[in-house]
Order: sequence, then C-alpha cells, then structure tokens
Amino acid sequence: MNHHFHMAFDEDHNVDLIKPKSNSEYIYIIDEKTIWFLDHILGVAFPTPVDFSGKENGLYDSGLLYREFADYLDFQNYLEEITGGQEVSLESSVNPDTFEETNRIIKWVTRYAIQ
Repeated sequence: MNHHFHMAFDEDHNVDLIKPKSNSEYIYIIDEKTIWFLDHILGVAFPTPVDFSGKENGLYDSGLLYREFADYLDFQNYLEEITGGQEVSLESSVNPDTFEETNRIIKWVTRYAIQ
C-alpha cells in the first residue's frame, strides 16, 4: 500500500498545515546569553542551565532547533504574539544578600487550559 503525502499550505497564515506545531521550543537571548525553555501546552517558560555553545551541554552543537532574540524585550514581544496578547506573568525570587533575581519563570494561560 502506497501513501502519498501532499504538502498543504495555508495561504492566509503562511503555515505548513502538515507539520505539527511543536509543543515546546528553546529560545536563546543573545544579550543575556541565556537559554529559555518554552512549553506551549503548560504555558510556562523558564531559563535553563544549558550553555549556548560548547561540546558538552551546548544548545548550538546539539542540533536542536531554537529561536534567537536580541534581547529580553524581543522575547517578550514573541510571547505576546504566541499568547494572543494575553497577560503573561513573570515570577521570580530575589536573593536577600545579593539582591540578585533568581528562579525566573513566565506563566500564561494556554488554549489547552481554556477548553
């Protein structure tokens, strides 16, 4: 039995209809040199301890797909786009000794949670 697949394309939205949208993705923020992990189903994003380059634990060398943003503002704009402009909350902890922000996590309500 032969199966033939035809590429379907949505002209209005410029998206490939056959390739499923990824449920998660990596984001590299260039000026911070941080790598964030986004989970579209859970509606969370958080920085990872992964390095961008390097033989061990390097995102670049891993061959995984990722998006690159110049700075955090560009990343925020992308989040606003993918969440349909809904409010996205940033939660973090602050170290009382150094006043350094830690444990950053971004949350939003996904369409899966609304259904």
